[in-house]
Amino acid sequence: MPWDPRQLLIVSDLHLSEGWDERTKRLSRQEDFYFDTSFARFLATQVTNAAQRGSRLRLVIPGDLVDFLQVTSVPPGDSVDGEPIKNRDRRFGLGTSPAHTCWKLRRVVSGHWIFFDALARFVADGHDLVILPGNHDIEWIIPQVQATLIAELTARVPPALRGGIGERVRFLPWFYLEPGLIYIDHGHQYDPLNSFDYFLHPYLPDGRIALPAGSFFVRYLFNQVEFSFPFADNMKPASAFLCWALRRWEGWRKLPQYLRFFRETLEKAGPLDPAWQAELEAKQAERLQALQAETGLPADTLLALKALWVPSAIHHLSKWRLALSFFREAGAGEPLTAYAERIRSLLGVRYVVFGHTHEADLRPLTGAPPRAEYVNSGTWTRVFSENFEERLLKEESEFVYVLVDRVGPKIELLRWRDDLGAGERVRLFQSQK
Repeated sequence: MPWDPRQLLIVSDLHLSEGWDERTKRLSRQEDFYFDTSFARFLATQVTNAAQRGSRLRLVIPGDLVDFLQVTSVPPGDSVDGEPIKNRDRRFGLGTSPAHTCWKLRRVVSGHWIFFDALARFVADGHDLVILPGNHDIEWIIPQVQATLIAELTARVPPALRGGIGERVRFLPWFYLEPGLIYIDHGHQYDPLNSFDYFLHPYLPDGRIALPAGSFFVRYLFNQVEFSFPFADNMKPASAFLCWALRRWEGWRKLPQYLRFFRETLEKAGPLDPAWQAELEAKQAERLQALQAETGLPADTLLALKALWVPSAIHHLSKWRLALSFFREAGAGEPLTAYAERIRSLLGVRYVVFGHTHEADLRPLTGAPPRAEYVNSGTWTRVFSENFEERLLKEESEFVYVLVDRVGPKIELLRWRDDLGAGERVRLFQSQK
């Protein structure tokens, strides 16, 4: 039967960090993804179903596949591949340089070997993998990090199956687009706590990445809080977790320590150096020009898409306004559906897909093309809530995937049921009036 490459499979926000430690036989307290075997079964089922339909799959992971921010282990010695390890790295985890990030990626792969074995088999079987950066794994833009993942995947399959793996794994800098059909990006660029002013070239003069405020909250605050409360960042919004924690003695006992880490994040607030900002403007203009050639989009369309990004809170708010933004979740502006409407209008696509919020969603968009739809791909992590009723609703956003059939076309928002070995439709409820 001839293969028809018509199926798109979309999963996002898996947040793999250090995973399983073979030495201690324990999971990292910062780990949010412990469903490696379930994901392997999910992927194998999708491959079997695609083969029965005579289709190949293209797996698109639009951000936060890996949570580099929550890898806190540090190797012994004074350096990693010639990159020095500073006292601050030992306190909070390695930084965002190429050498540090490649070490962190290898650590993630070793702690999630079942997951990466399954991903390697998927690609070796002739299916495509497309990875986009999110706010927790912006480091995918670094060529050495991309090469490290390809090398890790290649090493996990027999030599006879290794040919072509590098060609079937693609890293895109911003979005995935099939003209007239679908636009996919992570969605963090519409959230001021997690947006990058220079997303296509977000570097500091020393080669590290200029992270947004949300990343520092994870690195300096939540990574420390999770030693006491391992699922602190799985409760949304953050203010709900704080209310929960302060009803417990452990939360009050460590409050001074948490306030100190919170203050460390606020110290990062402030504008970029004007000279370096001009350099970043020029570099990002170069990236946009290259992206225009790669996508075939007109320059004015790309600039209109970029104009939708919101300014990064860390460079545009004072320390006190940044603190207030954390408690108000800073994304309390326009919903992602509003940005999806504008993108649909600019590009004329049928589907606009985001991740980032961990809230699965599917709803119609207005205007042309007819029956245009917005989809949020939810998450593969657990989402915790204070009350039982809200927990039941949030369960519908876990283990979510999106399946797109180009014939029709048709889009489905599904939730993997490992107990059934199949997906079922995500149950979405009417909003409260």
